[in-house]
Amino acid sequence: MPAADTYTLPTAVRPSKYRLTLIPDLESFTFEGQVSIEIDILQRTSQIVLNADELDIHSANLVRSRAGASASGITLDSARQTATLDFARPLAPGAATLQLNFTGRLNDQLRGFYRSQYAAPSGEKRYLAATQFEATDARRAFPCWDEPAIKTSFELTLVIPNELVAVSNTPVASETPAEPGKKAVRFAETPVMSTYLLAFVVGDLARIEAPASNGTMVGVWTTRGKEEQGRFALETSVRLLSYFNDYFGIPYPLPKLDHLAIPDFAAGAMENWGCITYRETALLVDPANSPAATRQRVAAVVSHEMAHMWFGDLVTMQWWDDLWLNESFASWMGDKAVDWAFPDWQMWTQFVSEDTNRALSLDGLKNSHPVQQEVQDPAQVSEMFDAISYSKGGSLIRMVEQFLGPETFRQGLHQYLSGHQYGNARTADLWTALEAASNQPVTSMMDGWTNQVGYPVVQVESRPAGGGLELNLSQERFTYDRLLEEGPPDETVWQVPVGVIHRGASQPVATLMGQKQARLRLPASAQAGGWFKVNPDQTGFFRVNYQPQDWDRLAPAVRAMELSALDRLGLQNDAYALSRAGLLPVTQFLALAQAYENDTDATVWADLASNLRDIDQLLAGQPYYPAFQALARRLFAPAARRMGWDAQPGEGHMDALMRSTVLGQAGAYGDAQVQEQARSRFASYRRSPASVPPDVRGVVFNLAGQTGDRAAYEQMWELERHATMQEEKIRLLVGLTRLASRSFCARPWSGPWTLPRCVPRTVLRW
Repeated sequence: MPAADTYTLPTAVRPSKYRLTLIPDLESFTFEGQVSIEIDILQRTSQIVLNADELDIHSANLVRSRAGASASGITLDSARQTATLDFARPLAPGAATLQLNFTGRLNDQLRGFYRSQYAAPSGEKRYLAATQFEATDARRAFPCWDEPAIKTSFELTLVIPNELVAVSNTPVASETPAEPGKKAVRFAETPVMSTYLLAFVVGDLARIEAPASNGTMVGVWTTRGKEEQGRFALETSVRLLSYFNDYFGIPYPLPKLDHLAIPDFAAGAMENWGCITYRETALLVDPANSPAATRQRVAAVVSHEMAHMWFGDLVTMQWWDDLWLNESFASWMGDKAVDWAFPDWQMWTQFVSEDTNRALSLDGLKNSHPVQQEVQDPAQVSEMFDAISYSKGGSLIRMVEQFLGPETFRQGLHQYLSGHQYGNARTADLWTALEAASNQPVTSMMDGWTNQVGYPVVQVESRPAGGGLELNLSQERFTYDRLLEEGPPDETVWQVPVGVIHRGASQPVATLMGQKQARLRLPASAQAGGWFKVNPDQTGFFRVNYQPQDWDRLAPAVRAMELSALDRLGLQNDAYALSRAGLLPVTQFLALAQAYENDTDATVWADLASNLRDIDQLLAGQPYYPAFQALARRLFAPAARRMGWDAQPGEGHMDALMRSTVLGQAGAYGDAQVQEQARSRFASYRRSPASVPPDVRGVVFNLAGQTGDRAAYEQMWELERHATMQEEKIRLLVGLTRLASRSFCARPWSGPWTLPRCVPRTVLRW
């Protein structure tokens, strides 16, 4: 909840319903608006303060059953983004209606009520109007109480040209003629919800739709001509809705669920209730030109946003310091649902790579922030949308689910959602619900994880004892710059759920480590088996360091793939991070890396590749750099040969991802055969794009760029200019970054980005 010194609106007046009419003009890029707000005056006051930003408020009138009043003054505060309405006489408590007339601008800043530019199939420049209100930009579209805890219902009317379409949170209730050439589109009243979840889009849009099993009509909207590219998202959404309804035990409450692809969109997507908006690349799939990675991204983003229909929309955080309740649950639950829909995609291995490891990387910095962080000013809210709120929080949810057990955890979530639906909640409310369902001390365990910065590294020392193994465990905060720290050591302690597996074990040995040190006894079979691993399947949000001999015992288990893909992935990622922090020689990581030469998991390869590329950048220019590149070639080239360039019968989604990774890495490290094949395929693509499968186009463009000349540079820019799909443009632009440091790159940048065309190789990421 807001701290005492946080700026929030006065509590003397509260809204209960908005009736909003907007008239956008897509030629002058302005809009007119009228809003009628049903309010409750809770205490005698001569002022009404609400949020407004970049609006001109022309009149404000208060209507009551007996008498009304016009505001004697309207004061706008741009710093606090408020409008203060002064009245000549104090307003007595009771119900009233506040009526305001205002105008605003359809800005080009991708926030509030804004204009989005795109090219029609004919090449003609066109515009649509869209909204992006999270976190504090509803106030740019209409005067309102723009705080998440102030929930109301909305009745929206849009007056638009007859040839255009309007979409909002709820179905259209009526269309009636308005001024000449225009129509008034009125939408059904929304459920009670926060202002940042209101949404509306106006443009030349087209739709495909299908009913879900519970009768909800699911639709995908695009600019005209792209409708069929939404087919995969539509089919996926219909399937996922049945899963969410069943898992949460609370049916989706709106009659329709629309997904809209917006050409100009700042976020990846936005969870507006019943009217989810996306970047085109996060929603559209072209069967002929989109790789497996695009289908997975679309499914994951759609699932994430649909999870928000419950976490965030039905139950909303009380204040922005609990943003993680929205985003972390959507990150975790989104992948859980995709794993159900596409089990062969191995989403939990990908979750650890893309969420857990990403969060561990950011949270290993000394200047990280806790999951729950105080937010005092609207400008600070945007700082919360990072890997801590999304990925660390999601990883903590996965950790506590494993600790409590999936079914017990699910029961606690149901209590949380049903107890706070159509209202607001705080982190403490979630812990209380989970405690009630599990009879476990969830609050005392989890408060340290959400309120403290960082996470621990668990140091493990093993010794034979009583025929088995005794593990001495110690924890300390993990930071990458620990070698530079001065002063006393960080004494932060977490309650760490520690599990240990060993060769031949059917179940892990587990303990809850609540002190700096702990001991754990493993049976005799652990000593005989030769290896053990802490943190099975990487469910805990911490790193693990072993003694050298125990690291050495794990390498053969990796090579023989006796460990799960999750454990193989976690081992090398911990080893790399520990070497960065000075806790482990980098030679130990490189020795372990060579044990992955026969691995068969695409995500394990991708995570290992990322860590090796970091080392590659650090070593560039050093005398031993060629030796490192040779080591990397020996690791990736055999895998590239096994996969080849073309898909074989019977291959699946993960094979496509793996092919892209190992071919790209082998070529980047100088494998001549892969590089030559990439150049040949780039030449084929120039003649006929369909000749190069979309799953390897990114690799072809990257390696053609890495080894290309001035002619390749010009050819790639020409292809980018004529590409019509956004994802194809992005692939070509990434390929061009590989050309950016070459000596022939001399022309100044003339595009929309702030970087010049020629960017030093040292700042580019693979």
